Order: sequence, then structure tokens, then C-alpha cells
Amino acid sequence: MDTLKKYLKPHQIVPLILYPSTVLLAFLYSIVGHPPDSYFSSKRNIFNVFFVKIGWFWVTLLYFVYLYLVRSRRLQNTQAFIAGSARYVLVTLYWYFMTQWLFGPSFIDRVYVLTGGKCTSLLQDTKMNAELAMVVQQQVCRRMGGQWTGGHDVSGHCVLLIHASMFFWEELSWMFYNAKPFIQMKARDRAQYFSVVSVLLLASLWYIMLFMTGVYFHGHFEILSGAIFGVLGWALLYLGVFPRLPSVGLPSTTAL
Repeated sequence: MDTLKKYLKPHQIVPLILYPSTVLLAFLYSIVGHPPDSYFSSKRNIFNVFFVKIGWFWVTLLYFVYLYLVRSRRLQNTQAFIAGSARYVLVTLYWYFMTQWLFGPSFIDRVYVLTGGKCTSLLQDTKMNAELAMVVQQQVCRRMGGQWTGGHDVSGHCVLLIHASMFFWEELSWMFYNAKPFIQMKARDRAQYFSVVSVLLLASLWYIMLFMTGVYFHGHFEILSGAIFGVLGWALLYLGVFPRLPSVGLPSTTAL
């Protein structure tokens, strides 16, 4: 703990411990507790379909409302808006390269193929297997009626949920040190107040879905690798890149 305090700010220690610990507890529960099927064990539950599946849309929408109303005070502080937007772009690029596209297949798809994974036919069709063997992207594989088999499938859900949550944690870090301005917003500016509440609610939903992902989906090592890469994005950007870019900087931890 002393080592963490030496290199990290107080608000950074909490998520660094919280999210990996949650993943660990979730898959331990999945082994020891033998959790029964539930609403959350179905991939078609409303939270997965309408929120996690398009998770970055909600991150983008709520963050920019918050950035406009709260951090920049309706563009009175244009530098805060520009810096926040720049941080968002770099955070988004990490998510995009990890899960969507990295000059071709995403990083996760590349890991899957490099560890022996391939796209195969659900119907064991020899001719189709030959065509699918050339596919190196999971989304394309499924669209063509195939399935990923044989490789290490890093949990994209874990990457998204932890990466997005730690992004929000940093951007709202001022609340960790002084929540009084947030309380005052309710009377002073309800639009600001509800924008912060919306971000907090989304972060809470991400936390619940992270736990459910660890309990019901992916293999245990796939969940762990997803957690590692989810935390890695935060570490690279908020501990490495942003402090070295004055024009981007770090979000202020002082009261608004």
C-alpha cells in the first residue's frame, strides 16, 4: 500500500484495487458458489443489449454532456472543454484499437488468432470451413455464420467496462476530495446536477455488469486478461501520456 501511495493519488488507488478485485471475486463465486441461471445469465438481458453492446455510445453521450455543463461550465472555460475532448479522443482510440480495429483486426482478435483461434463452421461444412479459415475478425466470423474456436478470447466486455469506468473515475475525481459542490448543484444548477448523476448511474451499471460478466461469461483466464487490458488503458494514459501533455493535462481534482 505504501508503494501505491508513493506513485498514485488517493482517488486512483481505489479503482485500481476495486475493479480487478471485483473480477476476481466474480469468477471465484462462479466456481465455488455455482450460481444458478438468472436474468443476467442471458446475453439478451436488456442491460447487455441496450447498454453494454453499445457501451461507448453511452460513454460518449453522457461524458460530453458532463464536459459541457460541468467541466467547461457551458463553454465558459473553453480550455477545459478542449482538454477534456482530447482526453476522450485518446481514451476512445485505446478502446477502439483493443476491441474494434487496429489497422485491420482489433487487438483482441489478433490475440485470439495468435493463440491458435480460428473461425469454423457451425455446421461442420468442409467447404465453408475453408472460407472461414481466412477470417480473422470475430464480428465477420459470426456474420458469416461461423464461430470462434480454439484461441484465447480476451473479454471485450471486461475491457470496455473497466476502461470506461476508470475514465469516469478520473474525470469525476474532484468528488473524491470534495463532494460539496455536487450537493450544491442540486439547488444551484439542476442540469449540472443531473449530468453528474447520469454519469454516476452509468458507472454503477458498468460495475454491476462487470460482476455479472465475471460470473456468467467467458473463461476465467479470459476474464482476467480482459481486466488487465482494461486497467492498462488507464495506466498508459492517465499515469503515462496525459501528465506529459500540458495541452491535455489531467482533470482537476479541486472543487469546481
